[in-house]
Amino acid sequence: MNSCIEKEISRYGDCSIPAAPLLPSPCVARCSHKMAFSSATCETLSKLSAISVTLDAKVPTLAIITFTRPERLNSFTETMYNDLCDAFLALDRDEAASAVLIRASGRYYSSGADLGEQAKGMQHVMSSGVDLREYLTQRVRLNAHRLVGIMIDFTKPIVAAVHGPAVGISVTTLALCDMVYAAEAATFHTPFMQFGFCAEGCSSVLFADIMGVSKASEVLLLGKTMTAHEAERAGFVSEVFASELFGEQVLQRARKLASFPPNALRQTKWLMREPQRQRLHDANEREITLLVDRFMSEESTSAVLKFMMERQAMRAKM
Repeated sequence: MNSCIEKEISRYGDCSIPAAPLLPSPCVARCSHKMAFSSATCETLSKLSAISVTLDAKVPTLAIITFTRPERLNSFTETMYNDLCDAFLALDRDEAASAVLIRASGRYYSSGADLGEQAKGMQHVMSSGVDLREYLTQRVRLNAHRLVGIMIDFTKPIVAAVHGPAVGISVTTLALCDMVYAAEAATFHTPFMQFGFCAEGCSSVLFADIMGVSKASEVLLLGKTMTAHEAERAGFVSEVFASELFGEQVLQRARKLASFPPNALRQTKWLMREPQRQRLHDANEREITLLVDRFMSEESTSAVLKFMMERQAMRAKM
């Protein structure tokens, strides 16, 4: 076998039948099973605050990531980015998990990037005399760029369960998952043009790959909101379920996935994903570089300010 291929496939598990592993140390804090995750994973998970990570009670090889800030509509704050990065890295290393299910609590799956947090950060930087471009570059690379890169390289299957509205980065990262299921109440919206941004999360290439150029342009350029059934017809969503059946139907499929031999799952994902991995890293780099330019632009600043003023006025009327 080619040495480069051998090096890459080793990340996805040995082809030989593994020996029975020793039981890891007892877990603490957010670990839901006391003899499953390694102590290192447990230590990482105990520090999370915007998400929780548990193991399924019936199929403990299924790790479940839940967005747990419904009061903020599960928006992607700096804390959320850091938590997701740490969780994915820990789960990829830990042999306890064979597959990952991502879901959310509350009315929204996620409202996307927290524009309020971003605006406050920019305001503080400008008043303190720190170079704004340097600040924005560091921020987007530590947040969106890092998360997307980790998801591109993640070696285990990821299943996403979208029960309600999904916006922005929470939509684009779905294309990096291996299966996406939606409740009938789910919607998918990428309002990047409204705010003077640009495509992100590898959506500049993956959306066209999945939906075709015309539909991808409608979603990314026009900002069209897709319903669950429209997303299913476009190939973005695997299957749509009635809201009252959604949780159990997705859990059944995720449990079945996690019950399969783990090395078979990882190596088959490698066969499917490896041909485009570098292409996605290149797209992530292009998008993030341009995103900093967009954040710095007058038209983007004006668009975000207008949105925040309108939202503030709307809240004042309530």
